[in-house]
Amino acid sequence: MLLKFGLAVLFLSSFTLGEDFYELLGIGKDADNREIRKAFKKLALKLHPDKNKDDPSAEEKFVQLNKAYEVLKDEETRKKYDLYGEEGLKDDFGHGWRGKYHSWNYYYESFGIYDDDPTIITLSKSDFDQSVVGSQDTWFINFYSPQCSHCHHLAPAWRELARELEGVIRIGAVNCEEDWGLCRKQGIHSYPSLLIFPRREKYNGARDAEAMVEYVLQTIPDTSVDLTNENYVEMVEQNSHRSSYWLIILCSQEEICVFKDVRKKLSIMLENLVNVGEVDCTNEKKLCKKLGGKSGVFLFEDLLNFNDKKKYHQLEGQETKEIAHAVLQLLPGPKELTDKEFQNVLKNLQQKIDGPWIVYFTNGGNSQEEMDSLDREIKRLTALLPSVHIGGVNCQSFWSSCSRLHIHKFPTFVAFQPGGSYEYHHGRATAHDIAGFARESLSSRVHTLGPSDFPDKVIQSSDIWFVDFYAPWCPPCMNLLPEFRKASRFVSKKVYFGTVDCTIHGHLCSKYNIRSYPTTILYNQSVPHQFHGSHSAKDIVDFVQDTLSPPVIRLTPELFSSLVGEKKAEDMWVVDFYVPWCGPCQQLSSEWRKLAKMFLNDTAIQIGDVNCQTFPDFCRKQDVRSYPNIRLFPRGIRGAKSFNTYNGWHRDAMSLRAWIQTYLPSFVTELTANDFLQKVIPDKDPWLIDFYAPWCGHCQVFAPEFEDVAKILKGKVKTGKVNCDHYPSTCHEAGVQGYPTVLFFRGSQGGKTQSPWGEEIHSLDANKIIAYINRALPQVFENKNQYARDEL
Repeated sequence: MLLKFGLAVLFLSSFTLGEDFYELLGIGKDADNREIRKAFKKLALKLHPDKNKDDPSAEEKFVQLNKAYEVLKDEETRKKYDLYGEEGLKDDFGHGWRGKYHSWNYYYESFGIYDDDPTIITLSKSDFDQSVVGSQDTWFINFYSPQCSHCHHLAPAWRELARELEGVIRIGAVNCEEDWGLCRKQGIHSYPSLLIFPRREKYNGARDAEAMVEYVLQTIPDTSVDLTNENYVEMVEQNSHRSSYWLIILCSQEEICVFKDVRKKLSIMLENLVNVGEVDCTNEKKLCKKLGGKSGVFLFEDLLNFNDKKKYHQLEGQETKEIAHAVLQLLPGPKELTDKEFQNVLKNLQQKIDGPWIVYFTNGGNSQEEMDSLDREIKRLTALLPSVHIGGVNCQSFWSSCSRLHIHKFPTFVAFQPGGSYEYHHGRATAHDIAGFARESLSSRVHTLGPSDFPDKVIQSSDIWFVDFYAPWCPPCMNLLPEFRKASRFVSKKVYFGTVDCTIHGHLCSKYNIRSYPTTILYNQSVPHQFHGSHSAKDIVDFVQDTLSPPVIRLTPELFSSLVGEKKAEDMWVVDFYVPWCGPCQQLSSEWRKLAKMFLNDTAIQIGDVNCQTFPDFCRKQDVRSYPNIRLFPRGIRGAKSFNTYNGWHRDAMSLRAWIQTYLPSFVTELTANDFLQKVIPDKDPWLIDFYAPWCGHCQVFAPEFEDVAKILKGKVKTGKVNCDHYPSTCHEAGVQGYPTVLFFRGSQGGKTQSPWGEEIHSLDANKIIAYINRALPQVFENKNQYARDEL
């Protein structure tokens, strides 16, 4: 059965009457964030009201242009817009939205300070986790705001730093005005903030290029060596496992020696490709003579077996970049495969008699400069992936092989696994990005799918397939892919993971009603289940497990009648009435499964749902008029005659659990001000008290956790709660400064009244609170026994 998108079609038809945001910006639907920003900036400078004061409609036009940019730059609003048009943006913008915009000078001077710098990588939330957090590379990242004058003052030095360290480490920039959430997640509260990853160490030194370069080089180990007559053989043998090539600086006069930091940069840039060393010819004349006797920079092909007949090259220049480029040009590159060789590679992979491959596809249409740059990156790649075969295919010569793999963009890098599965790389064509993709892909169980796999292999199969329909230009898709790969490693091998590139297989995606990206569907023996959770491996794994072993009871009209309609008075049912096409219903689905798992051990509380698209007549009879419609059928009443509807704003599992808790008997005593002074403070027994405010969202979410604590610790400690809105002086006397606050009172001892301050437990997690109390209780009882002995 195919997924239906009836309302989506209705919205799309009404939307076509308005102005298309993609057309407004002059971009295609496959535009990435960089292209969107570039197009908007160009139009902003041209159409800004400050530059069109004679046009009475200039502001209205610019507001719409700005709205188009605001919608398309954000992955969530862009997805809603692609699916439902402007109708789908009501919750985000509303009708009559009048967004703020900046002056013309802002777009000219401050809009994305580093967007056009080739040596600085502009990062956003769509690629930060994959490129930085999940990477082994060293990054130096500038978190900035275009509104910050210090950020503008730093910019020239940051550009110089990027040029100085190109190829040594990766230099990035994050625009915190555009990616506020990302910056907050990274703990950025002032601009510019300069952090080095993966250590997340903040740089607080001088903001000039020289100081920053020195700082970076101090943080990276130097793998270059000083060669002497005494250590020569040992050093060459010791490093031969990395490479047989050596880049050696023969230095006899100060003025023709390269600087120490250049030598260190070269050792980092060329790591695992060549070994870097230096010989002081003034003091090591014998060794210097053995290596040619001339001052300069030399590349030796085999230093371990070197003699004067062995091949070596003298390199020109003393700058890091030109030396590195010259070395890379001389190093042998990966094998260029003929069509027959490539087919043999595929055959061997299929039969699992060959290791993994990364194959890059070119068509000879690039400029010489582009090809030289690509050649350098591919040679670096061989050092980053020593256990992976690397080869190239020229599609101009062997078009049939490329055509079968649907390769139309160049260069394209593809990871091939033993067994025959493969994946395309969609990120930046740099060695580090490709290596990161390769490590991720080759450790996953993801298959690239096409029309030949549908419907027989996937939909009409007895196998279980989880398929991600995506587009490479879509930021949420690029966020999901690495998590999708990660999830494939943690799910049973009985579930197959696959991807379909809808830019290549548009007809296939249309046939299966894929209208927005990513759309991810679990085909459980031909029955489709669409994934709507967050783009994290954990949520993906949970979704698969929950779909195969549902924690939520799927109610048909017959089941509803027997299970809910005839429920016992001591039972409680909570039911979600939903339709698959409803956006809020989709957002609720993963939270609803989490909620069900919270009550799995409580047989008296059942969590269910009803699909009102499948059973529309039944939902109408139940007077369900909007979706999602969450109803609680409480204890104390038989059947489904009475229910309470959830009207809360937050539809997350913790908020829903807190709402359900209000209909359950409490194990926690509600305390007044007098109770606190007369029952708790003088009591010899220990108390655990939750000080809360009814309007506090965190308090509402914590309430069920505290109920669990009270239930488990029953008989060990007494538990209570104090409403600080009703009894502010009591909370003040207890030293409460925020809500919720959990205080532990050990009990009065030796006839003395205990302090009203108690011991604050700095956790709102039930397990941690219980562990704290269990550690404290033995000491409490030991003190009591000691006082009793003293009294005797």
